Amino acid sequence: MASTYHKAIYQIPFPSPPIDALKKQWHRMRGDDSESDLWPQYGGDVETWTIKDTDEHSVAHDFWSQFENQFNLTERDRPPQYYNFGPDSGIPIHKDPVSLAWIAVAVVGTQPIEFFDDDKNKVYETQYQFALVNSKQYHRVDVRGGHRVLLRKIFTETSYETLFQLLN
Repeated sequence: MASTYHKAIYQIPFPSPPIDALKKQWHRMRGDDSESDLWPQYGGDVETWTIKDTDEHSVAHDFWSQFENQFNLTERDRPPQYYNFGPDSGIPIHKDPVSLAWIAVAVVGTQPIEFFDDDKNKVYETQYQFALVNSKQYHRVDVRGGHRVLLRKIFTETSYETLFQLLN
């Protein structure tokens, strides 16, 4: 079902992502000292893990490959990443500095994503499990002592509008 605020977010009507398997893979990656990147500027409780073709546990890689093939998505050379937003993370209202859009699966957490106008007044919020997000719209997710894990892929060369068309 398409979101009513489609210029900022599109809820992807793809068959349900394998949430339990993705959650297990993320726990394995987090527990086996896989290389992660920390984002200390956001409270030191945000980190990412990149999914590689050679990963022993390839649930995420297989899911994304199937998804990309089904919709003929672009930028296949960039792998998806797990993003862990811990209870002490604090990412402010922002537009992503590098990406034009991203696609994410909410693996852990049900906090809504909020969208804002250019004056940073909230205009819309929604929860999602699998969505395309226009990262050039002001947005944030307020974790507030909770926990959130995304399996997310950013797009730096393909616009939100182009991805929206590919998914429809």
